[in-house]
Parts: sequence; C-alpha cells; structure tokens
Amino acid sequence: MSSHSRGWKALTPLLRLTAALCLAVLLLPLPAAAAAFDAGLAFNTRCSGCHSVGKGVVVGPDLHGVTERHDASWLHRFIRSSQSVIHSGDRAAVSLFQQYKKRMPDHSFNDAEIDLILAFIKAGGPKADPGEYRLARAATPGEAARGRDLFTGAVALANGGAACIRCHDVGGAAGWQGGTLASDLTYAYAKYRDGGLTRALTESQFPLMADYRERPLNREETFALKAFLYQVSSRAPRPEAQVTAGGGSIFAPLIWLTQWFAGVAGLNR
Repeated sequence: MSSHSRGWKALTPLLRLTAALCLAVLLLPLPAAAAAFDAGLAFNTRCSGCHSVGKGVVVGPDLHGVTERHDASWLHRFIRSSQSVIHSGDRAAVSLFQQYKKRMPDHSFNDAEIDLILAFIKAGGPKADPGEYRLARAATPGEAARGRDLFTGAVALANGGAACIRCHDVGGAAGWQGGTLASDLTYAYAKYRDGGLTRALTESQFPLMADYRERPLNREETFALKAFLYQVSSRAPRPEAQVTAGGGSIFAPLIWLTQWFAGVAGLNR
C-alpha cells in the first residue's frame, strides 16, 4: 500500500469525527438572541405596563393610531430615547411629556424589531379577552352599587380577599371606618383610567395587594370595583376646587376683618 493511501486511511476517522461535530452544532437549538422576534411578547412585557392599544390611557397615551400621528423615523427615535427627543425641543415630544408627566424608559430594540412592534400596534395590539377592558362608563347603576358593596365589605369577595376598605378610603364612602394604610382612591379612576385600573386590580403588583395574588378578583368584581371608582371620581370635586372652596370659607372672614380694621384705622386718623 502506498504512503498516500495510508495517509488517507489515517485521516478518515478524524474527518468523520469533524463531520459529526459540525452536524451536532447545526442541530443545536438557536440561542434566544437568534430566535424570531416576538412583537406581541415584547409589547406585553415592555410596553403594556404604560400603554394600551385602543383601550384608553394607562400611564402613558393610548397607542391606537400612533403610526398615523407620527412618522416611523420619529417613532424609532422616541422609542429608543424619548428624553433625547424631548431635550431636542421637538414640539410633539415636549407636548406629550407635559401632558403625561412621565419619563419613558429607553429601549434597545433594533430597527427591525421596532418596525415589528409598530406593525403589531397598527394591527390592533394585544388580542385581549373582550370583557377585560370593558369601559367603566358603560356600567349600570347596579354594577356601580355592587362595586361599592365590594369595596366596603358589605359583600364578600368570591375568593376570600380582604375588602378594599381595610387599607383605602374613597370619596368619604367609608366614613370614619375608611383605611389609611394605603392611598385614598377618590381620584384613582381619573388618574389611571380603565386600562390602568384593570391592571392594578387584576395583576396586583403593589406590595400591599399581595393578598389578591392568592385570592384574585374575578372579572365581575374587577369591573364592579372599577365602575364604583369611576362613579366616585366623576362626582367628586377636583382637588383644586376643594382647595379654592376651602380657602374661601376659611379666609373670607379673616379678609373681611382685616378690611374692617383697616377702615377703622383710617377713620381714626
């Protein structure tokens, strides 16, 4: 046998091993970074905490129609660094910041990923359960009344969660029994609207609401409570009005007395 033939036979096992290793590498699953980008998952994990699509204001603006309100270049820049666009003096960006007064975090999506997210939003965004974001203004008086009963504990929550009254007051509905451990919810609807309140009631990420993670509200209870908070918020005078009215009622006599003494002093000169 020639030395050439012996050389090829010696190399054959090595070539077979190399080929097997290459095949094994090719068959390995792609790493997460190389997997197909899921725009819906990205929106739900990175955007839905502050935005809805067609379901009202959450923390930031409703994104329905955002691709018609702004061009793609502007949206790419704003998503990557909203503060940079605001500090550049861009009127639309400054107006949004003044309206919502929230700082949007920067995002590291690449151009293709942003385009996929924008396409997802343009197509209508998350396909949520139709009952999930029912608007509070559509509630019947009976639903709002049930929300009040659930809030005060007159009606027990189905899964055994604590009544809201233990930690919150709202519009004086609880009277002297209202809780003060957590914030007063009189203006909660005006601040968070339908999307934000629905998330707060169903996701229960606030530390003091840990009880509801094990004893969640059902859909009917969530809507009834939201309807009640909508009713309270729409009927309560705005805080500014209360301050003005209070100031008038408290200081009007003082102003009158000051003017009276000034008049007396003038007569005695």
